[in-house]
Amino acid sequence: MSALSQRGKLENNKLAGANYDDWYRNLRIVLMDERLINIIDKPAITAPIPKEDGSIDNEATKAYEKYLENCLTAKCIILASMGSDLQRQHQDMDPPTIVEHLKKMYGAQSKTARYQLSKSLFRSTLDVDSPVGPNVLKMIDLIKQLEKLGCKLCKELS
Repeated sequence: MSALSQRGKLENNKLAGANYDDWYRNLRIVLMDERLINIIDKPAITAPIPKEDGSIDNEATKAYEKYLENCLTAKCIILASMGSDLQRQHQDMDPPTIVEHLKKMYGAQSKTARYQLSKSLFRSTLDVDSPVGPNVLKMIDLIKQLEKLGCKLCKELS
């Protein structure tokens, strides 16, 4: 399969949050096909340091420039496979940071956290003779935590 047809997987299934697992699997397939998987799997390469005599190793410089070029290509692939809101949020990050941030937002742990927060919110009750203020503040906090995890509630519901 050509690289363009592989990229089509990401174009047709842009990241929307709920489809994170499928998106991430497709992203890895595309990056593997384009020989860019190391960009998100391995530690970043640092810029070459000049030697004591002030000279710079040409091979190390070329390797670093190639790495930066591959980083830019991987970043473009990742950003192109997201909705515009997520693109704006991640446009100033490098590829490994983008993937790590998305993992925190939409990975399996955040699904569990969203479920627990939703359960707490929807099971909130006000006891008789209890003040309303603390209960409302608790519910507002739960709603804000859900929004941070990408689970936005409409104004009427919240």
